[in-house]
Amino acid sequence: MLEEFLGADDLEFKIVECNSSHIQDIKDFCEKCKQEGFKNNESLSSLKMGKWGTEEKWWAVYHNGYIVSLSGAHWLPHIHDKCYVIAYRLATLDEFKGMASKIVSSRMLTCFGMGRLLPHMADWCKSKGATDIVVSFNSPDNLEDRSGTMHKAYRVTNLIFPKDNKFTLLYKNISLYGAKQDVWKLNYRNFITMEKL
Repeated sequence: MLEEFLGADDLEFKIVECNSSHIQDIKDFCEKCKQEGFKNNESLSSLKMGKWGTEEKWWAVYHNGYIVSLSGAHWLPHIHDKCYVIAYRLATLDEFKGMASKIVSSRMLTCFGMGRLLPHMADWCKSKGATDIVVSFNSPDNLEDRSGTMHKAYRVTNLIFPKDNKFTLLYKNISLYGAKQDVWKLNYRNFITMEKL
């Protein structure tokens, strides 16, 4: 276990760095994601878990013994050989969205991925030698929204990211994995403390 914390409504959460002992819990989470319509998270296969071998890592947020949020990070040589992507296949079960923090002043702080998992993902990427840590968002030009939230996330990031300096746009509508995506470079290790990378 990496961290324990209280979220909204004083709910208790735990963050773990996933390993083989978490596979059944991840499968159970995937089944719930499937029921909620998150196609990119409906199975280990759709997560592409294991594709990058030692160049990938996964983190889970647990509540009452069950995973409620999951995110990965992996090497992204498509950009350059010291680039890593975070918030890969990030998903949170609907009933836990916005529950990562009691503080509601920032949407990013209430998101498990950016509010709580970010420092763990950033630290792992840096330990792998990353000089650039990025997030990517699928463009609405890609007609299918496999998570049900991609197009909304794309719109929000293009409104908010340019204003707050937490990310810097590196590429607009670059082709990654057969889809047009915007790639944003992370500027901060932790959005709670505002510690820069």
